Amino acid sequence: MRISLVVAAAVLSTLPACYQFEVTAQAGYAQMAVEGDLGYVSGASSASISQDVESAFGLGDDQGTPYGRLMIDTGVPVLAVSGFMLEDDGTGVLQTNFGDSPLLIAGTPVRSDLELMSAKFSYAFEISLGPVSLSPGIAVDYIDLSLEVADQIGIATETVELKAPIPLAFLRGEVDLGLVSAVVEVGYMSIDVEDVETSFLDLEALLMIHPTPLLNLFVGYRSLELDAVGLIDGDAFDTDLQISGFMLGGGLRF
Repeated sequence: MRISLVVAAAVLSTLPACYQFEVTAQAGYAQMAVEGDLGYVSGASSASISQDVESAFGLGDDQGTPYGRLMIDTGVPVLAVSGFMLEDDGTGVLQTNFGDSPLLIAGTPVRSDLELMSAKFSYAFEISLGPVSLSPGIAVDYIDLSLEVADQIGIATETVELKAPIPLAFLRGEVDLGLVSAVVEVGYMSIDVEDVETSFLDLEALLMIHPTPLLNLFVGYRSLELDAVGLIDGDAFDTDLQISGFMLGGGLRF
């Protein structure tokens, strides 16, 4: 009986190290902007269809938006979710045809409205190496993007939408020096299916200061890069977009 009690006590004493449960919740402000090229025309096209989002659609100014992040550390598996929203609008002049309307052609002044929501969910397995840890795993980035382009009179309107979960190979790296810590997450996907070639890169980095064990303040950077070209339902598209910007805020760990 004494031996059993000693063994049980020894096992229980190791549980906190093996089965920790820690939650970090953060919220802040992000300054994001979209840049790159976007093209879409009805029917297959061998001509260049991509257009600069700044000059053709009037997009690209920095926009303020809320940012949120939640991480649950269970010891080895680590679950995390982070996301932001972006809204942008402006006026530009089309460089080539857009969509299938005869009114949205090269040289047409247009007004554009962009709405984007991004939510990243990750599931990774932490490998601790002292103050440094690596966490390989998988992630899903849900993208809800809508771009509406209309002529200045409002007669012709074309809308491009992307609503899809994008699976990613995922890696997180962390350095914890007590008062200061840093997290870098990278997710990537590349696929070539029939008439569509797509690649997607998600980069997120945070530098944190911990004034107390419970409180943290952070600055960070977030970038999404979408590169897609091909045909869908006979329509040609060519997209090379980057949505990126800096973040700052704070959070609690408990």
